[in-house]
Amino acid sequence: LPYDKKQLKSGLILNAAIILKNPDLIEKTKIELEKLFEKNKLNLKIVDWQKASGIVGQFVTIVRMILYFAIFIIFLVALFIINNSMIMATMERIPEIGTMRAIGAQGRFVLALFITETLFLGILSAFSGSIIGIGIIKYLGNVGIPAVHDVLVFLFSGPRLYPEISFIHIIFGFLLIILVGILSTTYPAFIATRVSPAIAMENKE
Repeated sequence: LPYDKKQLKSGLILNAAIILKNPDLIEKTKIELEKLFEKNKLNLKIVDWQKASGIVGQFVTIVRMILYFAIFIIFLVALFIINNSMIMATMERIPEIGTMRAIGAQGRFVLALFITETLFLGILSAFSGSIIGIGIIKYLGNVGIPAVHDVLVFLFSGPRLYPEISFIHIIFGFLLIILVGILSTTYPAFIATRVSPAIAMENKE
């Protein structure tokens, strides 16, 4: 620093920012610094960037909540769309299901068959989507997302936003896609277990 101890003690510097290479160590670093300040009797206070930035930090929290709500709506719409598609697919496969029931397949077997099929497709889709998503984030992390408006410059804290990949978010999205697929298949699979051989013969005719 270009300041001597006398200038520091006189209060020339009121705030200092500490940027960590690993953001996950914020709480641990905060505790260690507080112990160090207490040991050296330094009257210093540590706050995270959201508290230090005041209303700006609160605005970022609100934007984050809006994004989470938008993601929830997207998955809810996907749930209904997949459910509707699975119901239509189930109706088209009634003769096939009835034939299986006629040769001795139990309702539990038909239910497990539908759930297994959805689970396989869900894992395949989630894996493919995750790979594509990681590739896009990697690319945008290198070139950046340009801020074409002053509001975006404020939100991005600069002319460009460089997104990073979070392993936790990838796992969360992967599991959420599989969960949505299974939930959307439960009702159609239940319908499939109620199909009798007689209904299947009527549909064939």
